[in-house]
Amino acid sequence: MKRVILASKSPRRLEILNKHGIEPLLMPTDTEEFLPDGIGMEAAVEMLAEQKARACYDAMDPSEYPDSLIIGADTIVYKDEILGKPCDTADAFRMISKYRNTFHYVVTGVCLIDTNTGEATILSDVTKVYCTNYTDEQIYEYIEEDQPFDKAGAYAIQGAFGKYIDHIEGDYENVVGLPFQRIEKLVR
Repeated sequence: MKRVILASKSPRRLEILNKHGIEPLLMPTDTEEFLPDGIGMEAAVEMLAEQKARACYDAMDPSEYPDSLIIGADTIVYKDEILGKPCDTADAFRMISKYRNTFHYVVTGVCLIDTNTGEATILSDVTKVYCTNYTDEQIYEYIEEDQPFDKAGAYAIQGAFGKYIDHIEGDYENVVGLPFQRIEKLVR
Protein backbone atom coordinates (compact mmCIF):
# COMPACT_ATOMS: atom_id res chain seq x y z
CA MET A 1 0.00 0.00 0.00
CA LYS A 2 1.38 3.36 -1.00
CA ARG A 3 1.44 6.22 1.44
CA VAL A 4 -1.18 8.82 0.50
CA ILE A 5 -0.39 12.52 0.36
CA LEU A 6 -3.46 14.74 0.17
CA ALA A 7 -2.78 18.01 -1.67
CA SER A 8 -5.88 19.62 -0.18
CA LYS A 9 -7.06 21.37 2.95
CA SER A 10 -10.61 20.12 2.52
CA PRO A 11 -11.87 18.59 5.75
CA ARG A 12 -14.45 16.67 3.72
CA ARG A 13 -11.80 14.93 1.57
CA LEU A 14 -9.79 14.08 4.67
CA GLU A 15 -12.93 12.69 6.30
CA ILE A 16 -13.64 10.45 3.29
CA LEU A 17 -10.11 9.04 3.31
CA ASN A 18 -10.23 8.50 7.08
CA LYS A 19 -13.58 6.71 6.72
CA HIS A 20 -11.87 4.25 4.39
CA GLY A 21 -8.98 3.66 6.79
CA ILE A 22 -6.46 6.01 5.17
CA GLU A 23 -4.52 8.54 7.24
CA PRO A 24 -2.95 10.77 4.59
CA LEU A 25 -0.10 13.16 5.01
CA LEU A 26 -1.60 16.62 4.43
CA MET A 27 0.33 18.82 2.02
CA PRO A 28 -2.09 21.46 0.70
CA THR A 29 -0.80 23.91 -1.85
CA ASP A 30 -1.95 27.34 -2.90
CA THR A 31 -2.62 27.44 -6.61
CA GLU A 32 -4.18 30.09 -8.79
CA GLU A 33 -7.53 28.69 -9.92
CA PHE A 34 -7.94 30.05 -13.41
CA LEU A 35 -10.20 28.46 -16.01
CA PRO A 36 -10.17 29.35 -19.70
CA ASP A 37 -13.44 30.58 -21.20
CA GLY A 38 -15.69 27.88 -22.58
CA ILE A 39 -14.04 24.98 -20.73
CA GLY A 40 -16.32 22.04 -19.98
CA MET A 41 -17.15 20.86 -16.49
CA GLU A 42 -15.03 17.69 -16.58
CA ALA A 43 -12.05 19.36 -18.26
CA ALA A 44 -12.24 22.17 -15.65
CA VAL A 45 -12.02 19.93 -12.58
CA GLU A 46 -9.39 17.71 -14.16
CA MET A 47 -7.24 20.75 -14.94
CA LEU A 48 -7.61 22.18 -11.42
CA ALA A 49 -6.95 18.82 -9.76
CA GLU A 50 -3.79 18.37 -11.83
CA GLN A 51 -2.60 21.88 -10.93
CA LYS A 52 -3.01 21.10 -7.21
CA ALA A 53 -1.32 17.69 -7.35
CA ARG A 54 1.51 18.98 -9.58
CA ALA A 55 2.12 21.97 -7.27
CA CYS A 56 2.45 19.55 -4.34
CA TYR A 57 4.82 17.29 -6.28
CA ASP A 58 6.93 20.25 -7.47
CA ALA A 59 7.20 21.64 -3.92
CA MET A 60 8.61 18.42 -2.46
CA ASP A 61 11.68 16.29 -2.85
CA PRO A 62 10.03 13.12 -4.16
CA SER A 63 12.95 11.00 -2.87
CA GLU A 64 11.82 11.90 0.68
CA TYR A 65 8.40 10.35 -0.06
CA PRO A 66 9.12 7.11 -1.95
CA ASP A 67 6.26 4.82 -2.88
CA SER A 68 3.72 7.56 -2.22
CA LEU A 69 0.64 8.68 -4.08
CA ILE A 70 -0.32 12.36 -4.22
CA ILE A 71 -4.03 13.08 -4.52
CA GLY A 72 -5.13 16.46 -5.84
CA ALA A 73 -8.85 17.10 -6.26
CA ASP A 74 -11.31 19.81 -7.18
CA THR A 75 -15.12 19.84 -7.12
CA ILE A 76 -17.53 22.08 -8.97
CA VAL A 77 -21.27 22.28 -9.34
CA TYR A 78 -22.68 22.71 -12.83
CA LYS A 79 -26.10 24.13 -13.67
CA ASP A 80 -26.03 26.02 -16.97
CA GLU A 81 -22.55 27.23 -15.90
CA ILE A 82 -19.71 26.26 -13.61
CA LEU A 83 -20.64 27.32 -10.08
CA GLY A 84 -17.77 27.78 -7.66
CA LYS A 85 -17.93 29.16 -4.15
CA PRO A 86 -20.38 32.06 -3.79
CA CYS A 87 -18.85 35.49 -3.17
CA ASP A 88 -21.78 36.88 -1.15
CA THR A 89 -25.38 36.27 -0.04
CA ALA A 90 -26.85 37.33 -3.39
CA ASP A 91 -24.55 34.93 -5.24
CA ALA A 92 -25.43 32.08 -2.85
CA PHE A 93 -29.14 32.81 -3.32
CA ARG A 94 -28.70 32.84 -7.11
CA MET A 95 -26.99 29.44 -7.04
CA ILE A 96 -29.43 27.74 -4.66
CA SER A 97 -32.38 29.15 -6.64
CA LYS A 98 -31.07 27.47 -9.81
CA TYR A 99 -31.41 23.99 -8.26
CA ARG A 100 -35.00 24.38 -7.12
CA ASN A 101 -37.24 21.55 -8.36
CA THR A 102 -34.70 20.45 -10.96
CA PHE A 103 -31.29 18.80 -11.20
CA HIS A 104 -27.67 19.84 -11.47
CA TYR A 105 -24.32 18.08 -11.72
CA VAL A 106 -21.55 17.78 -9.16
CA VAL A 107 -18.23 17.01 -10.77
CA THR A 108 -15.00 16.10 -8.99
CA GLY A 109 -11.68 15.89 -10.77
CA VAL A 110 -8.84 13.87 -9.28
CA CYS A 111 -5.17 13.77 -10.18
CA LEU A 112 -3.00 10.98 -8.78
CA ILE A 113 0.77 11.39 -9.00
CA ASP A 114 3.16 8.53 -8.25
CA THR A 115 6.13 10.05 -6.39
CA ASN A 116 8.47 7.35 -7.76
CA THR A 117 7.86 8.26 -11.40
CA GLY A 118 6.12 11.64 -11.41
CA GLU A 119 3.48 10.12 -13.67
CA ALA A 120 -0.03 11.50 -13.33
CA THR A 121 -3.36 9.76 -13.75
CA ILE A 122 -6.35 12.04 -14.09
CA LEU A 123 -10.04 11.23 -13.79
CA SER A 124 -13.35 12.91 -13.14
CA ASP A 125 -16.64 11.68 -11.77
CA VAL A 126 -20.09 13.17 -12.38
CA THR A 127 -23.11 12.81 -10.10
CA LYS A 128 -26.57 14.09 -11.03
CA VAL A 129 -28.29 15.70 -8.03
CA TYR A 130 -32.06 16.28 -7.95
CA CYS A 131 -33.53 18.90 -5.62
CA THR A 132 -37.01 19.34 -4.24
CA ASN A 133 -39.06 22.51 -4.45
CA TYR A 134 -38.34 25.08 -1.73
CA THR A 135 -39.23 28.69 -1.07
CA ASP A 136 -37.15 31.85 -1.18
CA GLU A 137 -37.58 32.05 2.61
CA GLN A 138 -36.12 28.57 2.99
CA ILE A 139 -33.14 29.57 0.86
CA TYR A 140 -32.44 32.63 3.02
CA GLU A 141 -32.87 30.52 6.18
CA TYR A 142 -30.35 28.03 4.85
CA ILE A 143 -27.88 30.78 3.91
CA GLU A 144 -28.12 32.31 7.39
CA GLU A 145 -27.72 29.03 9.30
CA ASP A 146 -25.22 27.04 7.26
CA GLN A 147 -22.75 29.55 5.83
CA PRO A 148 -22.52 28.28 2.25
CA PHE A 149 -19.58 30.49 1.32
CA ASP A 150 -16.82 27.87 1.53
CA LYS A 151 -18.64 25.31 -0.59
CA ALA A 152 -18.75 24.85 -4.35
CA GLY A 153 -22.27 25.58 -5.53
CA ALA A 154 -23.13 27.05 -2.09
CA TYR A 155 -24.02 23.79 -0.36
CA ALA A 156 -22.78 20.54 1.12
CA ILE A 157 -25.01 17.51 0.61
CA GLN A 158 -24.16 16.26 4.11
CA GLY A 159 -25.09 19.62 5.67
CA ALA A 160 -28.31 21.51 6.28
CA PHE A 161 -29.10 21.71 2.56
CA GLY A 162 -29.30 17.91 2.41
CA LYS A 163 -32.99 18.02 3.33
CA TYR A 164 -33.66 19.62 -0.07
CA ILE A 165 -31.98 16.81 -2.02
CA ASP A 166 -34.60 14.47 -3.47
CA HIS A 167 -32.17 11.86 -4.83
CA ILE A 168 -28.92 11.45 -6.70
CA GLU A 169 -27.72 9.40 -9.64
CA GLY A 170 -24.12 8.48 -8.98
CA ASP A 171 -21.62 8.45 -6.14
CA TYR A 172 -22.56 10.21 -2.90
CA GLU A 173 -18.90 10.62 -1.87
CA ASN A 174 -18.23 12.34 -5.18
CA VAL A 175 -20.76 15.01 -4.17
CA VAL A 176 -19.02 15.35 -0.80
CA GLY A 177 -15.71 15.90 -2.58
CA LEU A 178 -13.82 12.70 -3.45
CA PRO A 179 -14.97 9.73 -5.57
CA PHE A 180 -13.13 7.20 -3.41
CA GLN A 181 -14.48 4.07 -5.14
CA ARG A 182 -13.18 5.24 -8.54
CA ILE A 183 -9.79 6.07 -7.03
CA GLU A 184 -9.56 2.74 -5.21
CA LYS A 185 -10.46 0.81 -8.38
CA LEU A 186 -7.85 2.70 -10.37
CA VAL A 187 -5.09 2.23 -7.79
CA ARG A 188 -5.74 -1.51 -7.51
